[in-house]
Amino acid sequence: MDIVLTKDEKKTFYSFFTLYLGSSLLLISIIGWLFYSLNARGYYELAISNMQVNSGNISHRIIQAHMQNIHINFDNLQVDNGLKYGLYDSAFKAVYTQIKEKIDFSKRAFREKDALFYIDHGVSGHLGVSYVVVKKTNLNSKLSKLLRGVVAVAFSIYMLIALIGFYLAKLFIYPIQSQREKLNTFIKNATHELNTPVSALLLCVDSENFYNEKNRSLIRISAKKISNLYKDITYITLKEHKKEILIEQDISKILQKELSYHTSLARKKRIDLTYDLEETLLQIDEEDFTRLANNLISNAIKYTKRNGEIRVTLKNRSLKVEDNGIGIAKERLEKIFERYYRATQSVGGFGIGLDIVHSVCKTYDLEIEVESKLGEGTKFVIKF
Repeated sequence: MDIVLTKDEKKTFYSFFTLYLGSSLLLISIIGWLFYSLNARGYYELAISNMQVNSGNISHRIIQAHMQNIHINFDNLQVDNGLKYGLYDSAFKAVYTQIKEKIDFSKRAFREKDALFYIDHGVSGHLGVSYVVVKKTNLNSKLSKLLRGVVAVAFSIYMLIALIGFYLAKLFIYPIQSQREKLNTFIKNATHELNTPVSALLLCVDSENFYNEKNRSLIRISAKKISNLYKDITYITLKEHKKEILIEQDISKILQKELSYHTSLARKKRIDLTYDLEETLLQIDEEDFTRLANNLISNAIKYTKRNGEIRVTLKNRSLKVEDNGIGIAKERLEKIFERYYRATQSVGGFGIGLDIVHSVCKTYDLEIEVESKLGEGTKFVIKF
């Protein structure tokens, strides 16, 4: 998805992305720290439990030797790897020790630098030993390893979230950018559409034979086209609502009046525009019906080639507009009622005509059907 952003869109994009990354970093940091703290505490408690078991075994050996009057070599007492021990009398003097640090006998367990100490009082003075002290080394290296693991996992998750966030930010900004491009295209196409009738009017004004019939006809057609463009743009921007009080009227008369204008347009392209109208009463605002009919017929003229045919039928409470023009590809049919969407760029237009048709049909609960075949033509049916 290639996106070209304006300055303001970039600002919005990076603000959203920065906020997303910042909040994600904060959340991951909190979760990572809680995970590390819980695991460090668990490791600490497990180490204390293991030292308690080892000190208890030493106390048991000393008591057993004293009770059985067996000689015991303090140097050969068994402890787990990574542990050292010391035996102390009631005056806190070492009877035998592998520990160099000064022991704080007021605590049951304490930590000092990279070592953890546990003091067992259970030996009760047997063989002159009142305290068994067990020391566990390399405590910091274990915790550092745990911290590095947590940081590595957190960083990997953060990078994954950053990639997802970047994609989400692009998805967030894409509709804005897409609508801007459609609006820019609409402005360009509207300018182009207005250029033709305005240029025709200027040519007529500058003509020496300003009042001849040809010029008057061209002025009427150009003025009508500008008026229709203005009404269509006003309709989609101001979005007029359904009138509360509607008078039932014969829409065939409205259509007959508009067809006189469209017949002149069709004649200029050498298109055979025929129609068959019967009296049809409908409660609808005249301007809304005019918008609906004008856009359908204008599209038919626009997308029908020279020497083509267009048939407009108003019978059996339905309006049909058929042409043998360029047609619409099947995969594009479902999008033709979207605002600013154009099924083809081969001819003029700016993608609001069928949006207006759809809007009017929705306002008055009219059913719209479309049949089209690429290269063969299109048929629109409005059922009242």
